[in-house]
Amino acid sequence: MTTISAEEREYKQELKKKTAMPMILLGMGSIVMIFAALTSAVIVSKSSRDWVNIEIPSTFLFSTIVIIISSLSYWWAYRSAKKGQFSMLKNGVMITLILGLVFTFLQFSAWNELTRNGVFFAGPSSTVSGSYFYVLTGLHLAHLIGGLISLSVVYYKSARGFYSSNKLLGLQVSTTYWHFLSVLWVYLYIFLNFIA
Repeated sequence: MTTISAEEREYKQELKKKTAMPMILLGMGSIVMIFAALTSAVIVSKSSRDWVNIEIPSTFLFSTIVIIISSLSYWWAYRSAKKGQFSMLKNGVMITLILGLVFTFLQFSAWNELTRNGVFFAGPSSTVSGSYFYVLTGLHLAHLIGGLISLSVVYYKSARGFYSSNKLLGLQVSTTYWHFLSVLWVYLYIFLNFIA
């Protein structure tokens, strides 16, 4: 069994610090490009005669409010950790995780409402606008599931006392990604309401 020297451990920690944020920013840049391409495709497709305007379920407004509040609770959790208030960090992460699950539930509820109103993703009754709607909201939810996994890991680590005032990198990366998902959803909500 090989042991890692203090120098090697320190080098790995420094490497992590230097690469973690650029990697998450690169990932977020890729996600932005995917959604930019899809929303551009919606704008082009909207000029088609087959385009049908979709009435946005009010549930999407509630999910928008929930994800904004979740972003605020994660900001509070991160701020608490920077001040060394680690019990508040754990509470803030738990609140954010619960709100993230509520957001997920509301998305499924909104999709159920859409299908009851005759808006389908695929099949003979589907429309181009309906398919785009499900792709945009579904793709966001897929990325949000990654955020929920990240939140679960952060909660586990905060409950185990992993974080300290000079050891917050994982929390910082997770917080950045969650805020990004919140901003992305607000953009999609505005886009689907007023542009699509």
